Amino acid sequence: MQAAHERRRKGRWIRRALVLFGLAVAGACLWDVVTYDREAWLADYARLKHDLAHGYANLDWIRDHRGLDLAELDRQTTHALATAHSRLRASLALRAFLRRFDDPHLRLEPRRPPSPPATSGSTAPVRPVAAPPAAVVDCAAAGYEEGDHAFVFPFAEMPGWRQLRAGDFPIGRVGDTGILRIAQFGERRYRSACQRVFRPGMDAHALQLAVRAEQQRLLVDSLETLGRDGARRLLVDVTGNGGGTEWVTEVVALMTGRALTRAASRRVGPECDRDAVWANEPVCPVLAPAGEAEVLQGTGRWRGPLLVLADRGTASAAEDFVAWLQQNRVAVVIGERTLGAGCGYTNGARRTRLEVLPLEVAMPDCARFLADGTNELEGIAPDIAMDTRAADAPARLLSVLQTLPR
Repeated sequence: MQAAHERRRKGRWIRRALVLFGLAVAGACLWDVVTYDREAWLADYARLKHDLAHGYANLDWIRDHRGLDLAELDRQTTHALATAHSRLRASLALRAFLRRFDDPHLRLEPRRPPSPPATSGSTAPVRPVAAPPAAVVDCAAAGYEEGDHAFVFPFAEMPGWRQLRAGDFPIGRVGDTGILRIAQFGERRYRSACQRVFRPGMDAHALQLAVRAEQQRLLVDSLETLGRDGARRLLVDVTGNGGGTEWVTEVVALMTGRALTRAASRRVGPECDRDAVWANEPVCPVLAPAGEAEVLQGTGRWRGPLLVLADRGTASAAEDFVAWLQQNRVAVVIGERTLGAGCGYTNGARRTRLEVLPLEVAMPDCARFLADGTNELEGIAPDIAMDTRAADAPARLLSVLQTLPR
C-alpha cells in the first residue's frame, strides 16, 4: 500500500511539473509572437544587404561562379521575414540566408559593445587623441587558451614510426621522412608559450609578437632536430588546422630558401553604389583592382624536399600556407581538398550590427586567388589525393612516401 501511495504521489508531481512546463513554453511562445517587430527585422535585413553588397569580398564570386541567384534569395528571405510572425522563425530565416553563401567566414557572432563617443566640457572642436594601448593583465585575460597540438593522423600505425617530441609542435620520423605537426597558426592557441614570454606592461599586440617569435624559435629548433636525427625530407602536417593570423607567412619562409611569389590578396573597394546587385543588375566589382604580386623571401631553415599533409579541415591561414608552397612548386600536397575558407578578415572584419538580436554579421573583406584565377573559397586540391580518415590511411601514406623522390 505504501509503495502504491508513493507512486501515485510521484505521478501527481510529474503531471504538475509537465503542466507548469507546458505553461512556461506556451508563455514563451506567446511572448515571442507578441514582441515580433516585422519592420525592425526588415530594416536590419536591408542594412545587412547594403553592407554585403559593398563590403563582402566573395559576393561577386559566389554569384558568378557558383550561380547563386541573389534576386531569388532576396525574394525568399524578404517573404520569410515578412511572414515569420515570431522572433524564432525570423532568426531561422536570417541564418538560412547566410548559410546559402556557404562561406565559413560569413557568420553571426556576439555583438561587440559600441565604442564610447568622445565627450568634452567645451563647445570647441575636440581633436581626437590616440590613447596608448592598454596593458593586458595576463594571458588568460588576453584571450589565450591552450589548443590541442597533438598528432591526429595515426602516424604511430606506420612501421618504423618514432615520435621525437610532443608539445606545441610535435615531431617524429618514418624512415628518412621527418614529420612536423602544426595544428594552429593563431598565436592565441598557445597559452603555455604566452606564459613563457609574458611581461607586465605588455599590450595585446606586443604580447602577440612575443608569442610569435617564441613559436618561430621552437619551429626552427624542431626543423634542426629533425635534420640532426637523419630526416632527409620533411612532411608538414596541417590537417585540421583551421587557420590563424599573418604569422603563417613567417612559417612559410622557414620551409624554403627561395623567393616565392603569388597573386596579392584583394580587398573590397567598390567604386559605385552596388545595391542593385540584389536585383541581378550589372554593378561595379566589389573588389578593388588587383595589385602587384606578393613576394616572400624564404629564410631556408629547411632546404630539403618538402611535403604537406592537408585535409578538409585545413582552412583560412592554413590554406594560405598550402597555396604559397604548392603554387611555387616548393611542396607536394597530399590528402584532400581543403575546406575553402579563403582570405577572411583584415582589421577585425567588416560587420553589420543587428538591432533585433544581440548579434552582428562578420563578413570577409579580402579574397585570395590561386594562379588559375580560382578563389580560395573553393578550397585547394591536393597534388596526390588520399582520404586521411580512411582505415588504411597510414598504409596509403607510407606507399605515397615510398614512390616520391627523396
